[in-house]
Amino acid sequence: MSNRSRSPLVLALILGIVAALLLWWRPKHAADAPEAHASAPSASVPSSSGSSRASGSSAPGATQPLETPAAPSEGAFRVRVVASNQPVTGARVQTYLREAEDGTGQPAWRRASEGTTGQDGSVRLPASPGVYLISASAQGHAAARREVARPSGEAETLVELTLPAGAELRGRVIAAGRGEPVPLAELSLHPYMEAVWAGSQAVTLPEETALVTSDPQGRFTFSGLAPGRYALTASAVGFSKRSMRIVTVPSPGELEVQLWASSFLEGFVVGEDGQPVTGAEVLAQGGHTVPRTTTGSGGGFSLEVSNGTYVLAARQGERLGRLPHVLQVAPGETLKDLRITLGARSGLLGTVTATPEGTPVAGARLTASPSNQAGEVGSATTGSDGRYSLELPPGDYDVVVVAPGRTSALREALVIAPSQQLTVDFQLDGTGVVEGRVTDLEARPIAGAYVKASRMRGLSGLERSTRTDANGSYRLEGLELGATVVAARREQTEHWIKKPADVKPSSAAQVDFSLAETGIVQGQVRQASGAPLTQPALVRAESKSGSFGEFTYTDTDAEGRYQLELPAGVYRLVAVNPGARYVFSHEDDLSVTVPVGAAVVQDLSLSDDQGVRGTVLEPSGAPSPYATTVAIQRGDFAMALPVEADEEGHFIFPPRGPNAAPLDLIAHNAGRVGELSGAREDTEVTVHLRPAATLRGRVVARSGAAPTGFSLQLLQADGSVLPWLERGNPERTFSGTTFALYDAPALPLRVSVRTTDGRTGEAQVTLSPGQSTELEVPLTGGSASITGRAVWSGSNTPAEGVSIYLDKQLSGSSDAQTGPDGRFLLKDVKPGPHTVRAWASADGQPVTRTVKTASGEAVDLGDVLVTARKTASGTIGASFSEERGWVSVAWVKADGPAAHAGVRVGDRLLAVDGLVIRSRQEAEQRTKGAPGSPVQLRLQRSDGQEQQLQLTRAD
Repeated sequence: MSNRSRSPLVLALILGIVAALLLWWRPKHAADAPEAHASAPSASVPSSSGSSRASGSSAPGATQPLETPAAPSEGAFRVRVVASNQPVTGARVQTYLREAEDGTGQPAWRRASEGTTGQDGSVRLPASPGVYLISASAQGHAAARREVARPSGEAETLVELTLPAGAELRGRVIAAGRGEPVPLAELSLHPYMEAVWAGSQAVTLPEETALVTSDPQGRFTFSGLAPGRYALTASAVGFSKRSMRIVTVPSPGELEVQLWASSFLEGFVVGEDGQPVTGAEVLAQGGHTVPRTTTGSGGGFSLEVSNGTYVLAARQGERLGRLPHVLQVAPGETLKDLRITLGARSGLLGTVTATPEGTPVAGARLTASPSNQAGEVGSATTGSDGRYSLELPPGDYDVVVVAPGRTSALREALVIAPSQQLTVDFQLDGTGVVEGRVTDLEARPIAGAYVKASRMRGLSGLERSTRTDANGSYRLEGLELGATVVAARREQTEHWIKKPADVKPSSAAQVDFSLAETGIVQGQVRQASGAPLTQPALVRAESKSGSFGEFTYTDTDAEGRYQLELPAGVYRLVAVNPGARYVFSHEDDLSVTVPVGAAVVQDLSLSDDQGVRGTVLEPSGAPSPYATTVAIQRGDFAMALPVEADEEGHFIFPPRGPNAAPLDLIAHNAGRVGELSGAREDTEVTVHLRPAATLRGRVVARSGAAPTGFSLQLLQADGSVLPWLERGNPERTFSGTTFALYDAPALPLRVSVRTTDGRTGEAQVTLSPGQSTELEVPLTGGSASITGRAVWSGSNTPAEGVSIYLDKQLSGSSDAQTGPDGRFLLKDVKPGPHTVRAWASADGQPVTRTVKTASGEAVDLGDVLVTARKTASGTIGASFSEERGWVSVAWVKADGPAAHAGVRVGDRLLAVDGLVIRSRQEAEQRTKGAPGSPVQLRLQRSDGQEQQLQLTRAD
């Protein structure tokens, strides 16, 4: 393998984020079977999981049933349950339908139907099209579960579930820092339905959750579990709740669960007259949940919380209030004498209307969560006139609006002041259609192929799926408008071929697919030392011959074996620990060519996922749970890679290679920031946060009317996006002319505003930790725009799909993309200096242009030349793979020597400079040489013809 220091590092960040945004459900099907007893769930009788799922009990409560069960005419699942290749009679099968999410970050599931298998092990369960979780259980076996899409246009969807033998998980709960056992701790396990990658979510349905309680020595045992991955939560009186994202069953040893001592927020709720308020609800916003309690007869409260950062609020009837400052509480710490004063009613009110009709939307659900956080604070539903009223304590909120048959809407960072009812109206678009054909590589129709679509930045979490007809045609209706990812796959593979689409209300978007036949790649994964794995690993296959962002994941078995069925083509393979957040890609990563109708063996070494690692500490020295830490890579490939710390403040960035440049780190948590420069690979660091600052100010109009409202952004002093907001910089929305920020970062900042009537303004300020600063922001004029055209250097032809970034480093969320003509448009640009970056692809060389805009000006950058990244010196810009004794070209670098000479992916490499090539290693070694030196390749094309090519190695 070549020295990775020869080529700049390319981060697979865009791929990871696209994949995290799209939770693709993977259906499987089985043979037909006769019918057995089935029924829809009763709304009055909650379902119970039964002892066969795991020892102990299931979580309390029950998943709410569908309001309207599926009609027989809508079709059904045919579920067959087997164990040891034999049908299981009397197995209990339940289905849950995924509905629109409510904005709190949790999938919305509803119980759809349940039934018992007959003598042949099958049951028929009515089901309308949608995404389902199907669960089966039977005495003496562990449960089997699968997420399955029931496509439209299919009368019956066949699913087979195999019940495994039960496994155990043993462990011990101890007090962190003391090591003492924690008795009577409640532990729960939530199963994952897929190979666990960065975007995976465990299923938290009560019926599918196993519960146990620790004994007097703190020990616990889960039994009867299906082997696989789980998320674990643990809680006990006097301790904060602990989450462990990934637990493997069976575990190679005893699991140790450490609990921190509980933290408390204590104080009083009083009215405007200073008198105590009894029965007021107190809630702490800012964590992954929203803890709540009620005041006693003297207005006092004691709220148990996990260590972390919170905004404390209270409400009683129409009176609401909050503490203006953000609270940070350490493990085991109690913050006392907190005083919340209730004022007049506050919240949001307005209307939800349909576009373009302007008619009211009845029954739309609005859900408010703390800005940039999970957890519902309040919700409301529109009446027949489309009006709503949503009571909320003063604070910053994100609000999601969802309505049947409409595209969901999101408003971020709405700021509600004390005693203020902010008027916010929402307009919901309708839905659209995607249609097309799926064919093979010879343009023959593929019947029965799966096609699905989901909005790229969808809020509802819904996807639509269907299967192609005899002509290979499909049609998906009811899609949310906007940027959408459409994917297709053959029935026998789980690898989706993805394409973007812009769904519009006026006409159907046309998306066609050409799918290759499939082959198999399989092999063994070992540790880098060659030793066997200690637990199953995750294998990721990234398509190098398909579209950007095509991934398939699978888990190895306990012995490290894996198998993937993929469309024939070239793939980059990597084995990592489960849940790996990011994977760095390199030019010379292992690639394999998957043949049609055959299997290729490729063994893998487990990739180390610990490069720079460390801990974020609060100003008090306590861990900073869920702090965002950003690793900044300087140079041509300037990137900002954010990761979230765990509840103990720990973070990990994956390794980038032995000679990678040091990283600059910046950590952030609710306005508290800390920096560290020069973090090197394979080191452990500590980042200390400084206290946040308070920024108060007002927006001033030098001429014209005073603004009635405005949005505000905090930027770095040079106008670029704050590093921890690289994925999006929401504008806080205020009414009137004044603002107050109690969690501003203590940094040199540029404060940028835009009024509701389109005027803009900016001001510079330097904030100090723990200090308060007053600022006046003068209005200057309207927004501007920036346009341009990306063209390939050399050919000067339009470059489609180039990512455009405004005032930020390369990250997963671009501000625009070029179209087929290479053009791009950046709208609503504020007057002033700006930096525009264009990035052609993961293999491209980023291009940076600076521009200054004036109020209302439309600036055209003209042609922006984009180029492929320079080929590593002494190489030909190609990599190779082995298949059944042949060495093939797996990848060709755009604009490199191999590409210029006509080398194509899939060519078989027979000889280099007259020497026969027998292995991938020989191909790599012999194609390298002195920079600028000649090299001769003998290739065999796909048609069997041989050809000699003369190349010159890169300088």
